[in-house]
Amino acid sequence: MNIFQVLNLRTEFDEITKDYTMKENNSCIDTIEWFIGNGYRSNRLRNGYKRAKEIAQIIKEYSDGTKNA
Repeated sequence: MNIFQVLNLRTEFDEITKDYTMKENNSCIDTIEWFIGNGYRSNRLRNGYKRAKEIAQIIKEYSDGTKNA
């Protein structure tokens, strides 16, 4: 995965979650981490939640260096 793929995923994540209840609505890794740990509380029934969580996990793994770059 390269940086352009990660940026495309981030754009998709932002589009899916634009109307979600979030801690903060910005593009930092803290928002991704918050969403993974807490996003289910008020967003699990929203359209696209599963895909957003999947994307968040991919981005987090990439950020942590645990996913192949």
